[in-house]
Amino acid sequence: MEFFNASTNTALLNGLRNGDFDAFNTIYKTHRRKVQGYAYRFVRNTEEAEELTQDVFVQIWENRTKIDPDKNFEAFIYTILRNNFLTALKRKSRFSLFQKAKAADEEEFHTVEDYINFKDCQVITNQAVQALSPQVKKAYLLSRIEGCTHEEISTRMGISKNTVNNHIKNSLGQIRRYLVDRSPETILPLLLLFLF
Repeated sequence: MEFFNASTNTALLNGLRNGDFDAFNTIYKTHRRKVQGYAYRFVRNTEEAEELTQDVFVQIWENRTKIDPDKNFEAFIYTILRNNFLTALKRKSRFSLFQKAKAADEEEFHTVEDYINFKDCQVITNQAVQALSPQVKKAYLLSRIEGCTHEEISTRMGISKNTVNNHIKNSLGQIRRYLVDRSPETILPLLLLFLF
């Protein structure tokens, strides 16, 4: 179903490409409900569908210069929505696996000392991460906590994939040095295992 005639649609998409926020707003108002309907079919949850919809329109704005007014705009929107859904699904899956692994680790503590060492590991690791520079820390957290790929981090931070790779390498090197300098020898192996 087309919402505008071809010339109106082309004019709006050209305006959007040129950063015209009014054109974006018109496109948002026109397509939001349909996009949210698609999103709901994926997630079967109203709040999550709303979040996915907002993410789609943020990405449309961020990638407006890549829009081709001569191509099917709804297909472009649907592709973004599907990719966002699959990414969110992967993150949920990774987070669920992380939570299960963490729970299993905590159940495996045989002594109070093991548990205390584990908690010490968490504290020292958090301190190491906080000591990173803001950009490096952001890249590290997006990679290790949110499970983003280097390409996703590149897009979100507005930097090249090569720079993302350098940030991740730097963060791991700095964290290792921090751990070696500040952790007792008895928990260092556990700490390195916990982190990497």
